[in-house]
Amino acid sequence: MAEARPLSEEDPKRSGRAKMRPRARLISLIGDELISDEPVAVVELVKNAYDADAGKVTVEFSGPDPNDPDTLTISDDGEGMSLETVLEGWLEPGTITKKRQERSPRGRLYQGAKGVGRFAAARLAASLYMETKRDKAPEGVAVLLEWGRFDENSYLDEVEIEYQVGPLPHLTRGTRLDLVDLHARKHWQDDDYSALHDRLSRLVSPFQTTEGRSEVSNFDIELCIPGHPELTGKVEPHTLTKKPKYKLSGSLDGTGHFTGTLEIEGKEIKRYSQHRLGTPKESVTCGSFDVEIRAWDRDRPGLAPYMAEFDESLTAIRQILNRYCGVSIYRDGFRVHPYGEEGNDWLSLDTRSRQTPTLRLANNQVVAAVRISRADNPELKDRTTREGLVHTPEYEALREWFVRVLALLEAERYASRPREDKAEEGITTLFEAFDLTEVVKEADERLGRDHPVAKLVRDKDSKIREGVRRLQDHYSRVMMAAGFGQMIDIVVHEIGAPLGRANRELARIEKVLRKAIDKGNLPDVSDSLTNIKAWLEQIANCRDMLIPKTAGRRGRATSFSVQEEIEGNLGLFEGLLSRQKIQPALRLPRAPVVVHMSRSALGQIIANLLDNATYWLTDHHGAGGGGQIDIRLTTLKHGFRITISDDGPGVPEEDRERSFEMNFSRKPNGMGLGLYIARQVIQNYGKLLYKDDGPLPGACFEATFDNNVGL
Repeated sequence: MAEARPLSEEDPKRSGRAKMRPRARLISLIGDELISDEPVAVVELVKNAYDADAGKVTVEFSGPDPNDPDTLTISDDGEGMSLETVLEGWLEPGTITKKRQERSPRGRLYQGAKGVGRFAAARLAASLYMETKRDKAPEGVAVLLEWGRFDENSYLDEVEIEYQVGPLPHLTRGTRLDLVDLHARKHWQDDDYSALHDRLSRLVSPFQTTEGRSEVSNFDIELCIPGHPELTGKVEPHTLTKKPKYKLSGSLDGTGHFTGTLEIEGKEIKRYSQHRLGTPKESVTCGSFDVEIRAWDRDRPGLAPYMAEFDESLTAIRQILNRYCGVSIYRDGFRVHPYGEEGNDWLSLDTRSRQTPTLRLANNQVVAAVRISRADNPELKDRTTREGLVHTPEYEALREWFVRVLALLEAERYASRPREDKAEEGITTLFEAFDLTEVVKEADERLGRDHPVAKLVRDKDSKIREGVRRLQDHYSRVMMAAGFGQMIDIVVHEIGAPLGRANRELARIEKVLRKAIDKGNLPDVSDSLTNIKAWLEQIANCRDMLIPKTAGRRGRATSFSVQEEIEGNLGLFEGLLSRQKIQPALRLPRAPVVVHMSRSALGQIIANLLDNATYWLTDHHGAGGGGQIDIRLTTLKHGFRITISDDGPGVPEEDRERSFEMNFSRKPNGMGLGLYIARQVIQNYGKLLYKDDGPLPGACFEATFDNNVGL
């Protein structure tokens, strides 16, 4: 490593020492580059009032034209500043005053620590007039900052700032900032005022302390906008946001255990006590955090009670949710921007919801908060732009663990929602009301077939029948289109497994061939090629599912050994099982069980059950923590039965039948299709059930094949 050495001073004309002289425009750059918009700038100044131990801060717009104010005043009743503090702290960019001491005189954790937040005022107006006074001080300090003087032609140390010490009889204590000539920066519009109100209404943490007090206590924000009386007054979120249909609140500790409560329509439905969300060896690398998740169903039935309570239309209720929706992060009592802003889906909730809309919540269905702190989450750091957190592994861990917590609420919401009765009458019943057969018959009998009214009834009956026929055709096409997205979800889920298996088998073939070529002999790989053909056929079946007239086809029937299919699937899971240190126990009949059916259908069912078992064993025992899988094949009079059990967490009793429903999953990012598809596939051959008396203490699934299996 090269060492720094002094430059030569032999020629005084070519050497010397210099100082860096920042241009005065650095101040405006701070405001423009570090502050994304005007509402954020106001928030920075409000947070400064909190740091000054204020109990109340008022944000007031004023001017000759109430619809286009030219002055913004931000005043607080905080500690105020002495002349020394103003000169050596407030006027010092990048001051380290708050670095030296983390808390205010009244014990508040400082929100600003970089010494640049106050220069947000440069983004808002042409000049800043500040008055500040300490409690019981006879005099205060007034300072005038004209941002136009901080231009690119001046150096920062050349700009003189005027101040004056004297009586301020109208100010008892605290600080008042008059931002004069807003028009020099922009003319505020209706959307700007709404954005400011929304930003300020969610600035302060909604969480409570263990003593039941608000996390940020004794700090109120007042907003005064003459042209918008509906936004004037104490700043609070809309009442709707405090009345969710679903609510989950609690804490996740550093070992991945969640403790909290779940409410539906204000009633406690479930209580979690040290509920494990991770594997035994996992740790929450981002640090422990608290959550409060409020959620709504956004369809008309779900929002109808709110429409009645608030006397608003469906569109208006949805617009209110749109303004507040999202997942916000609060650190030490205050919101970290821009998480939770409208359109900021930092957790990709919309993507999860599109994959399984029945189960997963979209970003616009939740108003949620995550509470972190500098003490418990030191690796979650601010970006230098003061916008969001640095995307470190700890940040990614926060995203992952929050989604795991969210999945708890999603599963209970799914369970509580009514689902359509599968025995519902079909399309024919829908159109029975248009059947005039009895009317035509009655008219003919009472009036005679040649009567004008009877002829009119028959004519109308003919036209109605034709109209119903066209409507039925159109209805069928609409229903087909509605199911198309569901089919795509199934294909996306199912196509991954055979593709992965084919790739793993090809990798195994390549490995075997390389060794054989090195030794000069080639092995028989026909079995592997047969397997690949079967899995490719499975992919083709998925393709056929997108063609309505071939939906449900599962491949041609062939004769094969059930034992070989089970062992073949285990071979393809060998890598996953080995990493988890699982030694599956096979209990097979000595004589081959040869059947005539679709081999890909059987493989699909076995693969889904093995995949589920492997996932939950890993989740239960931890990565590499072992586990047991017991696979039993028994023959029946007209078929065979496969039982797959494990020593994982099992399936809760309330989920045992629900787990076969489409879109239901306890996996944080599961699509809820595996068991649903397995049951659909087996219907032509038998049935798939959950058993509570398996040979191992975890989950146990029994697949019975006693129809169309060629035995």
